[in-house]
Amino acid sequence: MFTWFTEASDMNPDPQSGARITRLTTAVCHNNNIYCEQPYCSKDGNRVTIVRQSGMDSCRTTQRMLLVTDLTTLLSTLVEECIDDMPCTAAWSGYIYYMRQGHELVRLSLDTLDKEIISSSVTFPREMTLSSVSPDQRYLVGQAVLSGPTIGVVRMDLESGEWEVIFEHPEIVNTHLQYNPVTGKDLMVQHNRGSKMAPDGTITSPGDSEQGTTLFVLDAEGGNLRPVPAGEPVTAGLTGHECFVADTGRVAFTVLASADGSLDARYPQGNLFTAVPGDEKPTVFATPDHYFNHLCVSRCGRYFVCDSYPDGLPGRTPLVVGNFETGKYAELLEDMPGILAGAQYTHPHAYFTTDTRHVIYNADPRGVPHVFKAEIPDGFLANLD
Repeated sequence: MFTWFTEASDMNPDPQSGARITRLTTAVCHNNNIYCEQPYCSKDGNRVTIVRQSGMDSCRTTQRMLLVTDLTTLLSTLVEECIDDMPCTAAWSGYIYYMRQGHELVRLSLDTLDKEIISSSVTFPREMTLSSVSPDQRYLVGQAVLSGPTIGVVRMDLESGEWEVIFEHPEIVNTHLQYNPVTGKDLMVQHNRGSKMAPDGTITSPGDSEQGTTLFVLDAEGGNLRPVPAGEPVTAGLTGHECFVADTGRVAFTVLASADGSLDARYPQGNLFTAVPGDEKPTVFATPDHYFNHLCVSRCGRYFVCDSYPDGLPGRTPLVVGNFETGKYAELLEDMPGILAGAQYTHPHAYFTTDTRHVIYNADPRGVPHVFKAEIPDGFLANLD
């Protein structure tokens, strides 16, 4: 039995696009829409997942509360008082997976709020992080620290409960593991070249600034490694934000600006790219007036949404939506107040709901991170087609 409550509050619409903005959370806590690359929402797009942290309740700050918010009623409910670390999902599937009590793996349906204990005695390797679930809900993958030290891609069969290491590498300290959200046949892996770990698994170097971050793709069994033309020597190093473009075989990613905020001189048109593994060079999306950071691609693969830093440095932060097919783009939001500090909940992490009716994002206009929704105005996407 769940108790539904309201925290939502309507805000002024965006002065430029007219997008209706609603703040979904009001509690003075760290409210987090989780992440943008694999959206955490129901199949119909009407429910989203929020993680909340607070040192003022029964959860310690290293633990989290899990909430579900209905975008039609604007009501929320607490579905789990304490979860271990962040949950994972299959993008737009309506299922959320999380660990509790250190050994229980739970699957939550956003449609019914039913919980299923997948395993009551999980014994993953140390420092295991849940990352992605295949679209057929059969397999879960995550990254774990192995002896060496090195990082292993761990795959769990959600039917048998058995897990195995299907790939390992010493420089994938921040894998951003993602199943192809449509076919599930491929896994995308972020490669932080030059990164190093101590014997206890502590990261001693996040990577080599000259080599920069790149990407590669594996098949679902952990083999057939295929590099993506991303990062040096083809482009600047990645920002660390990337995702699949539906079932096209392409991946989308953003790359770093120079220290002065300027775009890579090799690609003055913009810093958002798409590529198929094996391409000689990626394709740049021309937005010379924007510097993009976090990225989400719509379920259909046609649109993207990114937070932007027009001067290349923190300041005004518009939220930009673009169409990969036409090359058109526009600001959905003129500004998202925030500080973009080190903590994840201070980052916008904007993503499309399944039906592409809303964009869910984080902002902290008064220093408290909250989750917001922006309703995409009628005709906005059509103008980009």
